[in-house]
Amino acid sequence: MAALTSSQRGTVLVADDDPVMRLLMLEMLAQVGLDAVEAGDGEEALAVFDRIAPDLVLLDVEMPRLDGFGVCRAIRAREQERSHGHGHAAGVPIIMVTGGDDLEAVTQAYEVGATDFVSKPINWPILGHRVLYVLRASDAIARLRIADAHNRAVLAAIPDTFFRLSPDGYYLDYEEGHDPGAAFTEQHCVGRHVRDVLPHPIADRLLEQLHGVLESQTIRSVDYELRRDEAVHHFEARLVSTGAGEVLGLVRDISERKRTEEQIRRLAYCDSLTGIPNRQAFLEMLERELVRSRQHGRKFAILFMDLDSFKRINDTLGHNVGDLLLKVVSERLHETIRPGDVVSHGVQEERRGNNLARLGGDEFTILIPDLDRVEDALNVAHRVKDAMRRPFHLDGHEIFVTASIGISLFPEDGDDCTSLLKYADTAMYHAKNCGKNNAKLYSSGLTTQIMSHVKLEVGLRRALQNDELYLQYQPQVDVRSTRLVGVEALVRWRHPEHGIIPPNDFIPLAEETGLIVPIGAWVLRTACGQARAWHQQCGRAVRVAVNLSARQFKDENLAQTVLSVLNDTGLDPRLLELELTEGTLMDDALATLATLEQLRAIGVYLSIDDFGTGYSSMNYLKRFDVRALKIDKSFISGLPQDSENAAITRAIIAMAHGLKMAVVAEGVETDEQLALLEQYGCDMAQGYLLGRPSAQEAIAQMLQGALAADARALP
Repeated sequence: MAALTSSQRGTVLVADDDPVMRLLMLEMLAQVGLDAVEAGDGEEALAVFDRIAPDLVLLDVEMPRLDGFGVCRAIRAREQERSHGHGHAAGVPIIMVTGGDDLEAVTQAYEVGATDFVSKPINWPILGHRVLYVLRASDAIARLRIADAHNRAVLAAIPDTFFRLSPDGYYLDYEEGHDPGAAFTEQHCVGRHVRDVLPHPIADRLLEQLHGVLESQTIRSVDYELRRDEAVHHFEARLVSTGAGEVLGLVRDISERKRTEEQIRRLAYCDSLTGIPNRQAFLEMLERELVRSRQHGRKFAILFMDLDSFKRINDTLGHNVGDLLLKVVSERLHETIRPGDVVSHGVQEERRGNNLARLGGDEFTILIPDLDRVEDALNVAHRVKDAMRRPFHLDGHEIFVTASIGISLFPEDGDDCTSLLKYADTAMYHAKNCGKNNAKLYSSGLTTQIMSHVKLEVGLRRALQNDELYLQYQPQVDVRSTRLVGVEALVRWRHPEHGIIPPNDFIPLAEETGLIVPIGAWVLRTACGQARAWHQQCGRAVRVAVNLSARQFKDENLAQTVLSVLNDTGLDPRLLELELTEGTLMDDALATLATLEQLRAIGVYLSIDDFGTGYSSMNYLKRFDVRALKIDKSFISGLPQDSENAAITRAIIAMAHGLKMAVVAEGVETDEQLALLEQYGCDMAQGYLLGRPSAQEAIAQMLQGALAADARALP
């Protein structure tokens, strides 16, 4: 039966063979606001019932053709048939009218499905209210059945298991979901105490939360594990008070959620390339170690390791080989770090894995807890450093790398994670600046040194924009005639606050930061422009030598850049000398040959600077076909007393001449050195004896003076 609303009039089927009784009943029903339909016997009553589907049936027991019991039984059968496969029948309310003292009829009426009965003689005012009451009760039951059906549908869709507990922890009810939560059955649980069903530690936690729910009337939960099907499953039990002194529980299998959380945790805390902890994991572990060491008055050390020249491996062999190297490095670090390095004085073995981490790139950190002596941290650092020096065999390549390691100590160097990690990083950079393949302890002076280095870098970046760079030119003379034949362009930096910055301070910094490329381009353009200006001003051509950095030489657009500068300045290509170091030439010989060929095609003069200090090779000298060698000043400074240097100098000059190359000696400071070089057949020289690095005006005066001397020498 559909539920009635306040605006609807119910319809009642009145079945009685007595017309007077039907008339009285219809009048009574009209007075209480109900509509009525009549039937004079049982069969007519069934026909009317099928046609109108009344909200209530008033049914006399004694009727011809089919008595009231038969009608009631037939109605219930129809309802059951209609509801087949859909749960219980809705059940239209049926009120049977019986004889006043017919107890047997009353009993039979309930047996065939009657909702209520009325005894004769009928109290008509009471009957109207009784009908309304039965309709309201039937409506409430219908609503409950609908709500129950909805609840069952919801429960059927939820995989959780439900249970109900008494305040003292006994199962009052237990209904398994279609994904059984705790793997128990109703028969196994109902009537039993939770400590008899669950392991005692889990049961005790459940009871604790049960009491908390009853006291606070809030929802609480318990996570626990149970072994099921030879596997460990994770469950969550959520508890809520029913308001009647009992607790309702819902159990869900959260194993999949736990697996997902673990995967997320691994993604968040594990380095995806090497499989070891990442920066976030290391920082959290470091924070915990800091708290522990403070509580127990212990010391610990942080080792910050960076691979030297790792970028070169990526650039030459590719990022795949670089990534593979990082994986193998992490494995070798695991093998190198002994348990005693990171586990001592009660530190648990399972903590060991988190003591090694990759912070990013080629940077790794190692934490050494419970440190007794500083030497212990240094010993670990040197052992790691030695392990990195062993060759790595990767993808058909034998790779050699070194490592620079910085060390900071708690509490000596700092008492917070940020400072300790920063100071270890600072010490690592100090190790690199000391020649790489080093391990250095942090000291407070390093911070000042690093800050000075950073300020110098910032200033150098602004130097080009602010016109703080300028060129000086050192004369190159013919050894026999001492006639000026060329100059070498040397860059200088006039800092607005610190004055002249020595080249040895800012040139390495420029190479390290890549600023050498724009600085080198500026030097090339400025020197070429000045050489052209001297030619126009003094009427005499002079060759200008410009040093090329390794980064400039590797630029695939180098030849085009040089050609553009020459075109823009109008300088004859034969008056531009490009100086290259041996190391630059020997790195990737095939590419070097191609670049040299492009530069020779332009017509510029090529020379090798600082010859004898690098990778001297006769074979490559022949292939490179450069025009001149510049003997490094370290060989000249000992002349003429140093017999070994004299022999080397003489050999270089003879070799160069054999290859049809000119020879320039650098760093000539005495007349004796110049005389010996002339004796050995050296072609050109430069040094303080022959002229210090000078401004462009001084070189112009030298050129004008040389022109005047030449004029006087004419007959």
